[in-house]
Amino acid sequence: MLMLKKKRVMLFLLLIAVVISFALSGCSAEQTKGENDPIVIGGTFTVSGPVSHAGLMALEGAQAAIKYVNEELGGINGRQVVLKYYDDEFDESKIPMLYERLITQDKVDLLVSPYTSPFLAAAPVAAKYDKLLFCIAADSYVANDQFGQNIVNIQMDDEWRGGMWWHDIAEFFVNFDKWNHKGLEKPKTVAVLNLNISYGQEIAASVVPYWKDNGFDIVYNELFEPQHDDWTPVISKLKEIKPDIVFVPHYFEDSVRFVEKAKELDYYAPYMIVEGMGWDTLSWTRPEIGGLPADVAQRGFFAYSVFKNKYESETKEYLAKIVKEKYDHIPGNDHIAGFMAVELAAKAANKAGSIEKDKMIEAMVNNTFILAGYNYKMNPTGGNAADFSWGVAQYQPEDLNAPKPTNENWYCVWPEQYKEKEPVYPFPGWK
Repeated sequence: MLMLKKKRVMLFLLLIAVVISFALSGCSAEQTKGENDPIVIGGTFTVSGPVSHAGLMALEGAQAAIKYVNEELGGINGRQVVLKYYDDEFDESKIPMLYERLITQDKVDLLVSPYTSPFLAAAPVAAKYDKLLFCIAADSYVANDQFGQNIVNIQMDDEWRGGMWWHDIAEFFVNFDKWNHKGLEKPKTVAVLNLNISYGQEIAASVVPYWKDNGFDIVYNELFEPQHDDWTPVISKLKEIKPDIVFVPHYFEDSVRFVEKAKELDYYAPYMIVEGMGWDTLSWTRPEIGGLPADVAQRGFFAYSVFKNKYESETKEYLAKIVKEKYDHIPGNDHIAGFMAVELAAKAANKAGSIEKDKMIEAMVNNTFILAGYNYKMNPTGGNAADFSWGVAQYQPEDLNAPKPTNENWYCVWPEQYKEKEPVYPFPGWK
């Protein structure tokens, strides 16, 4: 009996030894595998849903950046890079779960954010796991204020919070007399057709007061959901109150619908600022990919511009070549935003020699990165401390009634250092 017990103990100890040995060898194999496997960059993109046009363009940009990183940079610290993503359907309620999955199940190495305001739903998850979140077109500084340098906000600094990229175009009209070579009366009244998301709320809290403080009268300021059904009542109201400036900071699809309805109702203001045009110049003049006929799309709207001819970078040219071959056009800002998030993540990791958060932050704080759209250097709360400017642009075709849907007639008109032509104004109408 005693001998039998001893045998059982010996077998039990042997079994434990085998298990421990197997576990240790498994860990070792896993470590070796990890060192040789690709770096995985993970995130969500709006492949379907209310702003899928923009989401797909941002995805194209991110995929182009993956190609650039692997082919031109040799990957991240010598390892190839792949993109793992889910469709978030522009539904903020689904985003936290998807980022939990990316981090805990897919074990991605680096994170890029959802497109625009829904990135705020991913930020707490990234912070919870102490991950960097490289933002694609982040349009708010709220997450930076809360989570600091976990949020790599390429698009914003901490001086112009909420709608930061509208600073130049608001400043453009404040400085009307500097470019008013026609001697017209300065516009005084503004109608703001805002988006009912955090982005719109922050525009209302920053851009609107900026205009008010500089003598403009806000005669209309209303919030609308993405994919607004019918612009007819709004445009009818605008026809009554006759604002000098109409400001439509909406996604591409709604910008198209607004202009279509304005033309149908023969409405226009002397100065019309339409976000969708500036955010995707590529699609704006192409009905086959969701835009407008060129003779409607290029009537004299103002919008911001990132892709300036006077700004040079290696990756600007790389992305431009890819988009030129596919679309015969310059990249839209969605392309650029998707590209820059992946580009910065890779360049920061290479500069740091590591994908560890603290080392990457140190690299971004101490270096300026020349990106496809503009420069980035991390400030104390994760925003952009580099000198960058969005600018104001217009389409200016040689023949307004027979324009071509190419980028040859897209010009920066403000600020002075990027100015290519005098602005065209007031709005010439539809005929």
